[in-house]
Amino acid sequence: MRKALLPALPESFQLAARNLLRHKLRSFLTTLGIVFGVASVISMLSVGAGAQQEILEQIERLGLTNIVVSSVRPPEKKAEGAQRRAVGYGLTFRDLRQVRGTVPGVIEVLPVHIVREKVWAGSRELEEVHVHGVEAAHFRRLNLKAARGRLLTQADGEEGKRVCVVRASGARRLPGFVEPLGRDLRVGAHHWRIVGLLDDREFSTPMGEAIVAQRGAIEIFVPFASALQAYGISHVVRKAGSFELTRVELDQMLVSVRDRDAVLPVARVIRSVLEKFHDQADYEITVPLELLQQSEATQRVFNVVMLLIAGISLVVGGIGIVNIMLATITERTREIGIRRAVGARRRDITVQFLVETVTIALAGGVLGIAVGLGGVWAIVAYTGWKSVVTPASVGLSLVISCGVGVLFGLYPARRAAALDPIVALRHE
Repeated sequence: MRKALLPALPESFQLAARNLLRHKLRSFLTTLGIVFGVASVISMLSVGAGAQQEILEQIERLGLTNIVVSSVRPPEKKAEGAQRRAVGYGLTFRDLRQVRGTVPGVIEVLPVHIVREKVWAGSRELEEVHVHGVEAAHFRRLNLKAARGRLLTQADGEEGKRVCVVRASGARRLPGFVEPLGRDLRVGAHHWRIVGLLDDREFSTPMGEAIVAQRGAIEIFVPFASALQAYGISHVVRKAGSFELTRVELDQMLVSVRDRDAVLPVARVIRSVLEKFHDQADYEITVPLELLQQSEATQRVFNVVMLLIAGISLVVGGIGIVNIMLATITERTREIGIRRAVGARRRDITVQFLVETVTIALAGGVLGIAVGLGGVWAIVAYTGWKSVVTPASVGLSLVISCGVGVLFGLYPARRAAALDPIVALRHE
């Protein structure tokens, strides 16, 4: 019997198409719920996948076996009326020695010193830049590549050279630097020769805050020893009627761990070591591996919520299918009676109406995919968000649309098959 039914399926689809085309507008309106539901599924999954991929790329740039420890200015106490004061906080060289010498599983600890200074063009003051004093291994640990020129070397720091590496995007913002390589850049009272340009990859919240002091600022990388020699560890801030001297020995420590499984235990040990030498919350620890786990958990919740929202549209579309098929049964009651009278079984009637509902859902799914892809294109064009359309999301959308057709078409199909043939033949 199953073999006898299979050859009739193409004929059933042709018959379903003819029945639906009798009422083109009604059939089209019925498919709209499926169209919008499928389009929502594709758009939301694509945007979610794009956001997830971008976050993962940024986390991977930090390195899953790295830990970033940053100095943070603690909350200020109420001023005691003094117009001149000295403030010291953050990481120290002692912290660097302690982490290097006492924390097991650590293979490298790299210091970072960050200074905020103005760029000068002759006697004209330009925008503020962030000077990062780093060691040569800093670029390797953060997967930073040179787009042009070279990176800093260990010899640059040992010899105290005044050389720097600038992000390509930052170099373009410097007026007059058509060809920045080999040019001297005056930052504060000191000159630095540009020897390399980094890729234009930007970090963003929250991972980027562990690497850059402020989003959008021009980043200049110089040898660590040269930065300490040129700018020191103290910074003077003058405001109207006040004078403040801030002292920060290290702005960051980039800790590299032997393997991924040891990252979280090492982070806990570092936290306990720093707690012994700091009586105030003047540091924070950023663990890219933790950020990755949090991002994956957040993305799973996001996907579930987005699918539930898109599912509402599909349920509405399914209700529309039930409604239109019940109306169709009423219109075709006499036809059902004639088919039963000439030998059609209840299963044949059920299959006939299920094929019609699946045809509606499948047509809505195909249109929904087209609308969804157009929606993804519009989102990318007008918002600049990254999106990733995967074959899995397209296939899932088609499967869901067909499932909606079967699920919501089963009740009308069974109701049509349950009609009494004699009563159906008498129906006017």
